[in-house]
Amino acid sequence: MEFTQQDLNHFNAVLNDYAETLSGSELTFYVHYWGGEKKLFTNGVHKHSFFEMCYVLDGSGTYEEGSHRLPIGPGTLFMSRPNLKHQIVSDEGLYIVFVAFELIPAESSTEGQRRFRNLEKSRTFFLRNAESCPSVLIWLALLRQIGDSRHFLEEGVLGLARALIVSFESAFSDQRGPARAEYLPSSSSTLVHRAKLYVRDNLAQELKLSTVADYLHVSSRHLSRLFGEELGQPYSAYVRKERIRQAVSLLTTTDWSIKRIAQETGFGTVHYFTTVFSAEMGEPPGQFLKKLKEQSEMF
Repeated sequence: MEFTQQDLNHFNAVLNDYAETLSGSELTFYVHYWGGEKKLFTNGVHKHSFFEMCYVLDGSGTYEEGSHRLPIGPGTLFMSRPNLKHQIVSDEGLYIVFVAFELIPAESSTEGQRRFRNLEKSRTFFLRNAESCPSVLIWLALLRQIGDSRHFLEEGVLGLARALIVSFESAFSDQRGPARAEYLPSSSSTLVHRAKLYVRDNLAQELKLSTVADYLHVSSRHLSRLFGEELGQPYSAYVRKERIRQAVSLLTTTDWSIKRIAQETGFGTVHYFTTVFSAEMGEPPGQFLKKLKEQSEMF
């Protein structure tokens, strides 16, 4: 399929306008960017916190990720996984399309979160001769849809765009039994993530470990163990740090009194708030705020 750079620019503009948040009953995605280049020579060594999927329509080069150095050419579909350094290199320039996205956990099912968290660990991230792969067929259909549509563009684009993002999980999930078994503990990561969200959204409350455990339908002992394994710190220490983090944010972005901030972050009394804040930040909140104001007045 041959598109001009002008075509690709048009496709990118439409997708970035219409297909940024892709919502569904089980999965919701935020798309950071859609892109396409007729002559991509390199994107430099970098990493990001989200997925980036790439499909090569023409040209040749290499994809480098960690110790991997893999040849890419027409029909290659590959996945750049979160937090891994990588780069594309091509002497002649690649004709390539790409999309970068992440799952929105708060708007996705527990199973959906588990499957996309597993995808981060999948050993399958590089597919040669992927021309007949469903993901590629949907991707090309999406581009054709944009090029051919005159009416109801948004409705047609959103359905295909979401189908494309969802399809990547099947394309790159490792189907081998032993590898699948390795991913089962990811349910623990999901539990911790849900606990962290609950803590973040309820900092003004008492936040006993038993309260959060009941919310998640697990035992207090199990949740306490997961915090130690997943985050390397006790539950109580995590909550304390989150309260201080939120307190710092309120000190720097509002004109609230220290008493109100203490209440909003669950410390109850100014004395207790001051004691914990001083232990974590090295100085009481009043002194912290005074220094902050002095520094801002200097600029």
